[in-house]
Amino acid sequence: MKKQLIICLAIFSLFSPYAMAHNNEDAVEFEQYLKQQQQEFSTYQQNIDKEFAEFVQAWKQAEGKYKAKISQKWQQPKLPSQKQWVGYSDDLNQRTTVDFDSGAITVEVHQSLTSEQVSALAKKTISKLTNTSVSDTLAKDPIVQSVNEQLEKNDKQLAITSNSTPLLAKKHIGELSRITSQSQQAKTVITIPLRPSLLSENAQRYYPLAQKQAIKWNIPTSLILAIIHTESSFNPLARSHIPAFGLMQIVPSSAGKDVTKFLTGKMSVLSPTQLYSAEQNIEAGSVYLHLLMSRYFKHVTDNKNKLYMAIAGYNTGPGNVARAISNSTSLTRATKAANKQTSQQLYFQLLDNLPHQETVNYLQKVLKRTTYYNNLLTKEST
Repeated sequence: MKKQLIICLAIFSLFSPYAMAHNNEDAVEFEQYLKQQQQEFSTYQQNIDKEFAEFVQAWKQAEGKYKAKISQKWQQPKLPSQKQWVGYSDDLNQRTTVDFDSGAITVEVHQSLTSEQVSALAKKTISKLTNTSVSDTLAKDPIVQSVNEQLEKNDKQLAITSNSTPLLAKKHIGELSRITSQSQQAKTVITIPLRPSLLSENAQRYYPLAQKQAIKWNIPTSLILAIIHTESSFNPLARSHIPAFGLMQIVPSSAGKDVTKFLTGKMSVLSPTQLYSAEQNIEAGSVYLHLLMSRYFKHVTDNKNKLYMAIAGYNTGPGNVARAISNSTSLTRATKAANKQTSQQLYFQLLDNLPHQETVNYLQKVLKRTTYYNNLLTKEST
């Protein structure tokens, strides 16, 4: 009886005017706290978006300014891209292109050179490319320098991440006897071949980093290597017009924000110089693949279907993949539709409905190269 009375009094106290007022005050205070937290997060996200927009504007302006400057000397100005590193001499009379995809170095000079001069310039170019580190190359990049000048007033300069790896290793250079040159209209073009095994040797170069991330995030090493191959052909200074940066072509504003939020709990923008660190870039790309598989397409039951969706999503974003499968950006609807199909049915639906031919080609290339690297790694392990 005494115990029941105590319980009744306790219940009555919860509904007494004082207790109800106190509880209401707590509820209001907690609601205000949640509202403040939401406002602070919204403000923070807006600041992040603004910071990236400022960077993109500075980057585009720097590219445009430098391209206009190049155009004064070159009828067809070239800038670094995903699979080509392009550098100019200070006076812009010489252009050097390293094509990681085709496997060749091209040196163009606004001057007619003798065979002796061609040989000397070829050796000088090889020495420079194999002895200058990635970070030194980046520090001398006119576009990065220009961006830093524009961002300096906001104290947001791009700190150059230390990377002592050279752009090319000496073993990548082909036989010097195969160097060729052409001279016409006061211009000389020198072609220096790279070894045919450049891609496989570069895959070996980055394999330990890829394997480390593959084990950590439970994704195939062969998939990481296939994406690096497809995105950049293992060009450590790859960049695209989006802009995206590095081996796995990370876009700081999309994949970059997802990755930093997942790793640190706080969304931030990864800078190009961070993404030109092979270790940081491969980590970011691998984490994004992990998020595509374990978050965006988590409930897709067929592993092949999940793989196809993740690869396509890496290129075009999960929303476009969902639209290709369910005619909406709803991941839930896309997952339900995918789970009703065989892997072969889903694969052909993606090929037919993905919004860009680039993504269709991307999916096919990455799958083919994943098989290639998987077979290669399997042979090496036996």
